[in-house]
Amino acid sequence: MPISSLTAARNQTAGRRPRPTGAGFLLLVFSLLAAACALAAETSEKSKYIAEDLNRASLKKAIRNQLEAMHEADPAKKVRLGNHTLTQAKLRQGLEDFLKLIEQNLPNEEFNRRLKEKFQFVKVGVGRGKKVVFTGYYTPVIEASPVRTEEYKYPLYRIPESGSQLRLIGLEAKKGAQPNAASWKDFTREQIDHHQVLKGQGLEIAWLKNDLERFFLHIQGSGWLEFPDGKRWGVRYLGANEHPYTGIGKLMVKDGVIDLSQGSMQGIKKYLRENPRQMPKYFYQNKRYIFFTLTQEGPRGSGGGEVVAERSIATDKSVYPAGALAFIRLKIPVVDERGEITHWKNVSRFVVDQDTGSDIRGPGRADLYFGSGFEAGVKAGHYKQPGDVYYLLPKS
Repeated sequence: MPISSLTAARNQTAGRRPRPTGAGFLLLVFSLLAAACALAAETSEKSKYIAEDLNRASLKKAIRNQLEAMHEADPAKKVRLGNHTLTQAKLRQGLEDFLKLIEQNLPNEEFNRRLKEKFQFVKVGVGRGKKVVFTGYYTPVIEASPVRTEEYKYPLYRIPESGSQLRLIGLEAKKGAQPNAASWKDFTREQIDHHQVLKGQGLEIAWLKNDLERFFLHIQGSGWLEFPDGKRWGVRYLGANEHPYTGIGKLMVKDGVIDLSQGSMQGIKKYLRENPRQMPKYFYQNKRYIFFTLTQEGPRGSGGGEVVAERSIATDKSVYPAGALAFIRLKIPVVDERGEITHWKNVSRFVVDQDTGSDIRGPGRADLYFGSGFEAGVKAGHYKQPGDVYYLLPKS
């Protein structure tokens, strides 16, 4: 009822209804307090239950992908999770126990009861409310060529060593793993792309049409390449040089060429497309360089498991371990068929910590993986939201 109608109704009855006094007034107060307490108790009871907004098939896939990757991890190795320390075996046990639990398709109340019996929820983040700031990432789909042509002239490189193998960040391999060479790690982006210090060594795995797409593929860490013969190959992170990551968006805002509101991936791309001569100036300030490998599989996180849209997150692996299970609450954008964000919705879901990123540093940062293609790129490019993160630690 509108306030004006409520006020009018109250005024109409004022002359006919006696105002409670004495014991009657106290009885009314106690009745209202009892009703409020009952409502609060009901609300509190409902808040105990953990609800998801996604189908659990994607969650099962993310867990199985990570469990497969963890076969190569040393089970006795200790890892840090905020202020807690646990072993790789304990992480694996947590994923296995949780997978068994969700495969039983229990009613919500029973699922929540067993969940709290088996797991301890540890909230992480920074500040008084322990919040984590989420950004987004995705897998781009890019036209490519297996050979250099006039149209395709921007190379992607593999690591300049023989017998390279994927280094799993946050998952220490068992003894006997091949060490990586160090000589190539000193080269900067400018030395590799402008001075072409790696040219002529047979290290090129593919060639792209433009430097802008290549640079942002380095930022995302993985993608899909579409070749002229119609075949599609995955390309994923294999290693990086030893130079630190520098975000060019902050540099562009500082220089006044874009506003803070334009600091998203789309805003940066728009400016550089309109001002292509500025690309080297900003690209070379980010000295970090990524090396890739081709694969017929989907993109994998730094922890070795194939990532799953909106079920995989990336964190700082010096703070949170690869393979940890978490529950998150935050907002995500909803995109229409034109690629425009129509609104934002609240979501809550279980995720697997499977990845890391050059710009993801400290306990208060994380990246949410949005999948591949155009829509995923729109979501990821505009994404920066605070959220709640709870890691699940096995009690036994």
